[in-house]
Amino acid sequence: MEEIDRQAKRWDQWAPHYDALSTGRNPQHDASRLRQLAPPGPALELGCGTGLVAIELARLSTDVTGLDASPKMVEAFNAKTGALPARALVGDMTRIDLDQRFALIFVVASTLFTLTSQEDQVACFEAAARHLAPGGVFAVEARVSDWQSGQVQGTSVREVGDEHVRWSAMQHDPVTQTVRSQEVLTTPQGVTMLPLVIRYAWPSELDLMARLAGMRRQAQYGDWQGGPFKGDSTRHLTLYTLDPSDDR
Repeated sequence: MEEIDRQAKRWDQWAPHYDALSTGRNPQHDASRLRQLAPPGPALELGCGTGLVAIELARLSTDVTGLDASPKMVEAFNAKTGALPARALVGDMTRIDLDQRFALIFVVASTLFTLTSQEDQVACFEAAARHLAPGGVFAVEARVSDWQSGQVQGTSVREVGDEHVRWSAMQHDPVTQTVRSQEVLTTPQGVTMLPLVIRYAWPSELDLMARLAGMRRQAQYGDWQGGPFKGDSTRHLTLYTLDPSDDR
């Protein structure tokens, strides 16, 4: 629980900058794809952030609930909803306690990895399974790690402009599969530092987490367009459903 609180504080720092830094994604397409892959009914996003995908899903006439540990992320989400059927709640995605089942539960943009222990990631799968409606889909979209076992640390320049520089510094622990990083934005107004800690997991590891939670893999894609997942895929979108043979 202490680590969840620390992560919430980190993401509170990200909240004012998150939308501007979330480049390279197409939330409208992602929302449409999720709607195609799941049966009709309400949706729940875990680690919803500012609602980039969830709000687009609400625009498709889906009742959407978002859950995030960061109060400032939730505040930013709810400021966007207007009359849309969407709301965000402050909560821990390892301990979901909602009096509702959902046709679609989803966690995208590698947000599952913000749970920094294997135990918490397993708990998230179990919580999702408890809230999944019969026939519903749990969708997990995440990066496939390209960290090599000998690579301990590194820096990467993200953007360079006339009045700003954005770069990141990373430290990798291959034993715990964790990466600690700082996203640094330097402008004439000063320096902004945005901390991030993740624990990555391999697709096969996520499949095992699903099995432990009473779910099974339904489908797996290498991108949002439905392309095959291959050895050189950099991301995956995997769908899980309740296992009918599991009697828990």
